[in-house]
Amino acid sequence: MVSLSWVTTGGFAILAVLCVCVFFGMRRLTSLAWLAATAVIATVQTAFLAEAHEVALSSIAVSVLTPVAYLCFGQAIRSALGQRHQNWGIYAVVGVLTALGVGLKLLDVPFVLRTPAFQAACALALFDSVQRLMKFPQRTGVENALLFVVGGVIAIYVFRGATYPLIFPTGMAYNVLRTGDVERATLILSALFSGLAVFLLLARIINGVIAKYRLRSECDSLTGLLNHQAFHKLGGVASKAGGSVIFCDLDHFKAINDRFGHLAGDKALCAFADLLRASGYQAGRVGGEEFAVIVPGLSGAATMIEADRVRKKFSDLRHGGMPADARISASFGVAEYGVGQSPQTAFARADAALYQAKTAGRNRVVKSEVQADAESAAA
Repeated sequence: MVSLSWVTTGGFAILAVLCVCVFFGMRRLTSLAWLAATAVIATVQTAFLAEAHEVALSSIAVSVLTPVAYLCFGQAIRSALGQRHQNWGIYAVVGVLTALGVGLKLLDVPFVLRTPAFQAACALALFDSVQRLMKFPQRTGVENALLFVVGGVIAIYVFRGATYPLIFPTGMAYNVLRTGDVERATLILSALFSGLAVFLLLARIINGVIAKYRLRSECDSLTGLLNHQAFHKLGGVASKAGGSVIFCDLDHFKAINDRFGHLAGDKALCAFADLLRASGYQAGRVGGEEFAVIVPGLSGAATMIEADRVRKKFSDLRHGGMPADARISASFGVAEYGVGQSPQTAFARADAALYQAKTAGRNRVVKSEVQADAESAAA
């Protein structure tokens, strides 16, 4: 059993080193700091576990460090999922149960009688992680796997706490109990599942960082919409249902910058981008004051209604850094693309319709009269 404990210690030590290295290599994320703390504490805890049956101090250290490690793991999940709330009630109960377990050890209460408090503390500490994962609405395969693994560890602690007082004699010493098949199996499963949980969360954090950087590379830094390259890449994907494209830009934007300053102009661009984002369709900033929207599944006539709704909302807005009576307008061009075509086939026609809206007096929506099927046939 000692060799098994030291093997487990070595495994957690490797995970701890890996987490620390990744922490220093990836801008020192808070989630990685908590995960590294989890692995370090688990390493120390398993080292104490090797001697827990012989040294009272080691037994107390295991009773304290195990729930603490699981609470740190919950904090790593909280940070990785972007959650802010703290489960103070759970932390308090875990603290009370841990103190109870330590007190019973100091009073020399037999292991079988004091173990329910320790097992309950560990299970409740892990429940913090389960609760956070359950509340996360965008769970992927990694989060679901993590939920399953953590749930498995909780089941082990519940099993131990509920059955040990029933299946083992009250006065059985732990050094005798741990040589049995039941305790050996639960320790192995607990170590394997706990190590796997650390590894899965590490993978989730790294994947989240990569996804975040990828998203940043595809987004316009000012408005948060897709940038020119990302929008055109999206527009190159063929559609099964067809749809429409909107090209739009702010009227007399250079004059706005010249009169009110670039900061006011940037605020106007962001306000317009917010309206496009609120439409629920994929929008991008394709130029200085130029924007484009892909509207799948809608005809040109229906898309004109959507565009005109945005136009009216924007013209009614008041903008920071400008007089209260100052208003900014925008012009829109709409073009359709057919079934099996990509939105990009309508970009030039939507741009031409936008030019018509500009020359016709601005602050209006114009639909391209060139049909998508006719253009495709001509090509």
